[in-house]
Amino acid sequence: MCKNLTILRDIVIPYLPAFRDPACQKFALANPEAFNVERLVELTLAHVGQMKFVDEKGYDFLPDYSDSKTVTVNATRFTAEINGVENKIGALRISAYNAYTDNMAYFFVPKRDMKRVKRPCYGVNEHKERVVFSYSTVYRDSYGYFDDYRVDSFSQLANIR
Repeated sequence: MCKNLTILRDIVIPYLPAFRDPACQKFALANPEAFNVERLVELTLAHVGQMKFVDEKGYDFLPDYSDSKTVTVNATRFTAEINGVENKIGALRISAYNAYTDNMAYFFVPKRDMKRVKRPCYGVNEHKERVVFSYSTVYRDSYGYFDDYRVDSFSQLANIR
């Protein structure tokens, strides 16, 4: 499996009305790399959570000024890194594809906790900030401290405020 296929299968097709047509679903699943899945996740979050998608600097959704991030947990290092979070205004809605387990995990980081999860970047990007978290292969299905932000489903991710 791959990230694009998993996102289409688990998020876009079940929730986004534009993908209800069986022919569209078949095409999408046969050609997952033809789609901008990050944008489709944003559109699906807006639809399911009844938010307005605006894609502005620092946020994606109104009325709560939250931002969507799609990330991959590396299958060999077991880490995920979200860069460029220094200008985020509200909460983060994270859809994480775990390449090791080949499934999705969802995280909601409220605005009040952004300082807790942000880490500095280094080198030429030292003026920027990132979010880094890891997956444990020892403790099955655990993301360590990031489990505090884990939600049960995409629907919950879209609807939490």
